[in-house]
Amino acid sequence: MTTVRLTSENVTAALARNGKNRADLILMVFAGESLAGHNLVADEATNGLLSRRIKLEEFDANSFGVRVIDSDLTVKGLNHVVLVGCGSRSKLTPDVLRKVLADAFTSARNAGAERVVFPLIEADLPRITVEQCAHIAAEYALLADYEPNHQKTRAWPGEAEQTHLAALTLVGAEDTSAAAKRGMTTGRKFATATNNARDWVNEPSNTFTPAKMARVARSIARASKGAVTCKVIGKARMKKLGMGGILAVDAGSKNAPAFIDMRYDPPTGPTETVVGLVGKGITFDSGGLGIKDGDNMRDMKDDMGGAAAVIAVMSLLPLIKPKVSVRAVVAACENLVDAKSMRPGDVLTTMSGLTVEVGHTDAEGRLTLADALHYVQHVSKATEIVDLATLTGSVDEALGGLVSGVFANNKRLVSRFLKSATQAGEAMHELPLPEEYRHGNKSEMADLTNDGEGPGAIIAAWFLCEFVEKGVPWVHVDIASTSFRRYAHGVDPQGGTGVGVRTLARLLMSY
Repeated sequence: MTTVRLTSENVTAALARNGKNRADLILMVFAGESLAGHNLVADEATNGLLSRRIKLEEFDANSFGVRVIDSDLTVKGLNHVVLVGCGSRSKLTPDVLRKVLADAFTSARNAGAERVVFPLIEADLPRITVEQCAHIAAEYALLADYEPNHQKTRAWPGEAEQTHLAALTLVGAEDTSAAAKRGMTTGRKFATATNNARDWVNEPSNTFTPAKMARVARSIARASKGAVTCKVIGKARMKKLGMGGILAVDAGSKNAPAFIDMRYDPPTGPTETVVGLVGKGITFDSGGLGIKDGDNMRDMKDDMGGAAAVIAVMSLLPLIKPKVSVRAVVAACENLVDAKSMRPGDVLTTMSGLTVEVGHTDAEGRLTLADALHYVQHVSKATEIVDLATLTGSVDEALGGLVSGVFANNKRLVSRFLKSATQAGEAMHELPLPEEYRHGNKSEMADLTNDGEGPGAIIAAWFLCEFVEKGVPWVHVDIASTSFRRYAHGVDPQGGTGVGVRTLARLLMSY
């Protein structure tokens, strides 16, 4: 999508601006209400087309459905009208609005619309404001319009190319234009950052290497004009720092690892609270010597979804200007098969000094995160931590492919994080971390084993917790089932979803 604009013109004037290009008009319809406001203007302009179709087709606003109506092209600039059932006006929530707008924008796009006009709600409602409405509309239009960064050079016979929304016009009122503009701006930026994370996850691992990830992080720092800094630690420095976990995972790869250290402080200077963000950055995971089967290895370019989210959210900091210091770290490397690859039974020493017996080479994320967690506390001086990682397949068994699993050692921080996820519209659920399962990571040959026995997602979370200092609030988000899809769902395309970007942004805005 090339443009998103806000206007205080009426609906017909906003449509007329599209001229011969024509636009689809998305209208929210509320249960138990007759057509009024923008809807009434549109109905009168179309000589009662909308009211007739609603009556004859028994359009039920309580169904939260979408209906695409062809116009007779007599209204200047109007192509289709997209009716969106929103239920009761007094019960409209951000989540309901997200759901119906996801359907509306994808329906308009699939109907061939290049331009869309969407009238915002005309006043603050009990559960949603004009600013939120503008934010969600801009955000979801761009998310729905995303096309994976494929490398196709032709279309298959009979297969149409994906259509795109070239422009979105939001219609608002003069007295709420400032709020609507704020929402539109943040929504557009949030979606752009999410789509960037999707691109990085989707890019093949032969080009999106650890070095490429480091270049992306550096470019974000440069674009921030000093608000964000970036330092990249190479292999030699990792050895001096004792990053045994990263170095062991990387041993079988010809591409050098990169440890990315990004930092942000408010304009007023560093704060006492320092939020540490840690993203798992395995740019390809073959499973190592414990090699995955073909199907499970197929999408393993996505094993850096956590890193993508962490780096993408750093690009938003010049916009959202959090009042807290932020430190983001990513241990980027590959887990491949070679004569030098780590082997089951190897014992390695992590940066913290704790030793780990390699029980399975496909449990590599725990090893890189162990060093990253130690670094973010002892070098970056984070006072509380959130890590995102495509860590375990068992989280999918627990929550399915639509909900990310959350573990924590601190009720205050996890409450703040889950509230941020709700505000962002990303489904996340806290899972238990019973003390009784901690012993599952016990090893006879080292302090820990990386393939502990017990419920997989919980055991993995406990392994990471061993590298979090006592008293440091910590949240772990397992996005293994939500970072990448083999099917489209809502505004999530097939491929990378960019999960976590918007939640982290909301979290940082909450301080």
